Amino acid sequence: MTKQLLIIILLFCSNIYGQNITDNIVGSSLLIQSKIMNDEREIQIFLPDGYEDSDITYPVLYILDGQRYFLHAVSLQKSFIEFKQTPEFIIVGISKKTSDRNRNFSVNSQKYLDFIKKEVIDHIDNQYRTSEKRMLFGWAFGGGFVIETMTNEPNLFDAYISASPFPLKEKINEIDNFLTENSSFNKLLFFSSGTNEGVVKDGTNELNLLLIDKAPKTMNWFFRELQGEEHRSTPFTTLYHGIKKYYNYFPELQFNSLEEFSNSGGLDYVYSYYQKRASEFGFSKDLPDWTMFTLTRNAIRANDYNQFNNFVNEFKNTEFISRLRVTRACSIAEFYLKHNEYDKAIKLFLFLAEKHPNSVRPLNGLGDTYKELKKERKASSYYKKAKKISESNSN
Repeated sequence: MTKQLLIIILLFCSNIYGQNITDNIVGSSLLIQSKIMNDEREIQIFLPDGYEDSDITYPVLYILDGQRYFLHAVSLQKSFIEFKQTPEFIIVGISKKTSDRNRNFSVNSQKYLDFIKKEVIDHIDNQYRTSEKRMLFGWAFGGGFVIETMTNEPNLFDAYISASPFPLKEKINEIDNFLTENSSFNKLLFFSSGTNEGVVKDGTNELNLLLIDKAPKTMNWFFRELQGEEHRSTPFTTLYHGIKKYYNYFPELQFNSLEEFSNSGGLDYVYSYYQKRASEFGFSKDLPDWTMFTLTRNAIRANDYNQFNNFVNEFKNTEFISRLRVTRACSIAEFYLKHNEYDKAIKLFLFLAEKHPNSVRPLNGLGDTYKELKKERKASSYYKKAKKISESNSN
């Protein structure tokens, strides 16, 4: 090795190791001296990014087996917030010691529930700005504990999310009695099992049949059989879908096709969705521009002019097209052109060209429209304007 090459390698290595490296800390940990458990217990707490800069109160997601699933819950929350699928919420992981095995979820379940209710929840509510909305998640024996908690403390949580709950068979009679005695129960129960989970699947199938037969009409419940998942993987999928189901009316509505729109109930469903969204989260009852555009876009993709025209006329008074990005609005004008609605295409392209003077797409659209009308000179003038703007933008 030459002396010069050695010097280069040493300089390269010194640059790498000289860079600032900081710890990646997610949330905080707290040790609770539990009088109920007569032991020291760890909980993990993650606050939303906007917590310090706001004065609002937040829902709380409580995670059993926090030593396993706390970080997964944080990752989900980050993704949900980025894509506007849920509001921000606090996450609390309740860790379990190895020495506990599953006693806290079975023979000591009432004691453990008292610990969660009187020491963990009370601490979180006293120390942080929490709303009265709470979710509880557990897996396996913890999933069975979630369902037992629902029957013992039905108003303690608003969502009970249970992955591969076990054991369920001896709880069925208790759940049956609970359903009979709580005819107005209106919380969410979301539970799941994999397709090859043996006795776990037997229990969830029995619970599913019981709920089909006896669940109150007010109860919000869902059973999901997870294709291709095994016992160890169900918690990750279940927590994702359970949270989404709880916040079912939070996202802006979007359909992937006209068929999906029709099967969901059409415009009646759309307006009903936004009524419920407004009632639950305080949003406006008006349809967002995104929903109106995606409905219109589905008709464009299906090349269904009649449905396209129905949507445009339905939403005309909202003037949503005027607020769309120029590319999205141009796709509507271009669909008019495709179906020989020249006057409507010209009117919209002219509006967009004036509103977006540095955009070439409306000008090219006008050129294409006048070319179809055999008005070559006028078409050429718009093409030239588009080219001039394009050259100016590139410089």
